Amino acid sequence: MFTNVIEELLKHACPTIKYRINKEILNRQETFEIYQPKILEDKRVQYTLSWQNTDGYFGEVFHGGWIPREERKYSTTGAESALRFLSEMGFPKENQNVCKGLSVLLDSNWNRGASCWNMYYPEIGLFGDDLIRAVVFSYFKIEEHEFIQKEIQKAFDCMERVNQINSVNEIIQEYKGKNAYKPGVILPWSYHLKLLAFTESWRVNNNLERLAQFMDHLIELSPFPDIYIKYRSQLIAPASIFPKDLKKSLKDFNDKDWFSWFHTFELFSRMGIVKKVPILKRQLDELKEILSQGDGFFRIKPKDYCFNKWSVYTGLALEEYWKKERWMYDLTFRSLIILKHSGEIL
Repeated sequence: MFTNVIEELLKHACPTIKYRINKEILNRQETFEIYQPKILEDKRVQYTLSWQNTDGYFGEVFHGGWIPREERKYSTTGAESALRFLSEMGFPKENQNVCKGLSVLLDSNWNRGASCWNMYYPEIGLFGDDLIRAVVFSYFKIEEHEFIQKEIQKAFDCMERVNQINSVNEIIQEYKGKNAYKPGVILPWSYHLKLLAFTESWRVNNNLERLAQFMDHLIELSPFPDIYIKYRSQLIAPASIFPKDLKKSLKDFNDKDWFSWFHTFELFSRMGIVKKVPILKRQLDELKEILSQGDGFFRIKPKDYCFNKWSVYTGLALEEYWKKERWMYDLTFRSLIILKHSGEIL
């Protein structure tokens, strides 16, 4: 069913999708340089590269930045958003801009900009900047640094502790009318999922089966309420996992659900656990049915804001503009990535 779909995408989709289909779906030895001139014509790419300073650092801060630019009071340009976007656009770690941008993140002053993420108190559940930095490196298949290995182990440990929780109510307390984690307890965040999705070193012995068990239990605990971390008198919102109801059927999705689902389900597929977790296997079958009804294409058009606005939390659109069928190319490509990592496309 997907032969004709892939052929159409290779003919008509944007250069990044063409490159990534060849490299990631068809396993061809394609080089980025072949597609680079056309990818560099993308105005979002030009804007992102314009953030890079003379020392190689992207933007003004580490954790922040909107692509295209977002007019907000506290809007800044940020290294994390820049490198996440460039990795999704196909830029490899060998690219000169990326190489410089990553190298400067190994310097002592890598975390620029005042932020609560400068705090690191795991004993109260506040992880922090090293976790996010490790994720940024993992986007480019880099995980050999000691700090990344430590964060991978912490992420896996956080997943394992989920098995000790029978109800979300066991780990929350009320503070100023809001839910806050009890000290020392926290659910996994989206950054934990990202780090495990884009790294390989943890996939030894029976760790894959163990992770599937942890995620099965975590999914059963959903839907999740909004939960904050209490630090002194301050409430900090962690990067939660969305959608909040991980058991929801795809046929019941609204526009807001689709971005969260594509983003998070791709991470599940990259972990290699989709077929090991019954609820995820059911959602995979639902996706396959949607594609079958669309002759291999994903033809449900959600609202585009979260797909097209790139930041540390949003953005999946590789097509520069979602005119005509461009949105369908993007979501069909994401579907193919999910199928590939779930073992449905060999």
